[in-house]
Amino acid sequence: MAGRRGSSFILVILTACIAWQAGQHTADPAGVTTVFTAEQVAEYQKAGIISTGQLFSHDEMKQIRAGLDERIAAATMDGQVRSEDLLNLHFNDSWLLELASHPRVLDLVSQLLGSASIRIFTTRILSKPAHTGYAVPWHQDSNYWPLQPLHASSLWLAVDDVDEENGAMKTLNFTTIPSARTTNLPVEQTSKEGGAHFDLNIRTDAIAPFEDRAVLLALKQGHASFHDAWLPHNSSPNRSNRRRCAWIVRYTPGSTVIVPGKRKLFGEDYDMVLVR
Repeated sequence: MAGRRGSSFILVILTACIAWQAGQHTADPAGVTTVFTAEQVAEYQKAGIISTGQLFSHDEMKQIRAGLDERIAAATMDGQVRSEDLLNLHFNDSWLLELASHPRVLDLVSQLLGSASIRIFTTRILSKPAHTGYAVPWHQDSNYWPLQPLHASSLWLAVDDVDEENGAMKTLNFTTIPSARTTNLPVEQTSKEGGAHFDLNIRTDAIAPFEDRAVLLALKQGHASFHDAWLPHNSSPNRSNRRRCAWIVRYTPGSTVIVPGKRKLFGEDYDMVLVR
């Protein structure tokens, strides 16, 4: 489970990238990544995750952070919703929809999905407050998503600097658990541990043999990663005195459809916005 530490637990900390090295990407004059190399796309397909390096410039992140901060404050004002659980605000917020549709992001995810047409499946602001931000249990997004075909990629943008202390995401890549590439690992249904949207946790016995090879994704503000829908991942509580905020967008090819009746949140009238 997220937050549990065994004595043999070893975290491989990647400070800026996963299968990404300086000089292997194409960047614009501001230093932001604009396109993946063929080698990077192949590595994503092999491992199930890849870092973009710097995706948004310092000036862009000032605006993005301010905009997300404003929406977090408004959504959590009455204390009924936690800042970790801000799902699909883009449906009623044109600024968030525009952010999720940023051409630079769409160019990159189009490469990873192998599709010229792209839909937004979901968006999420996942902001863990200092000291109280809760854990996200080991899970696969594929267990929650009634998509046909189940081919999706998630953008995970670091709005704050993210490290082990404030609850960075940990992953078990397909190179570590090859069976996870197209298969849901055994789960146990919980009473919504980790927030309203995490109640299908991968069983401890299915994770334990691999957990010492988990990779910690440490990212600087403005850096990001993309990960596959089948990739096992979790994150620990935020024990630091710093917030840990991420902007998460799940993308699918334009031809993807919802399979109704499998998950209450995603009914027949659920809008997967076509953005390209």
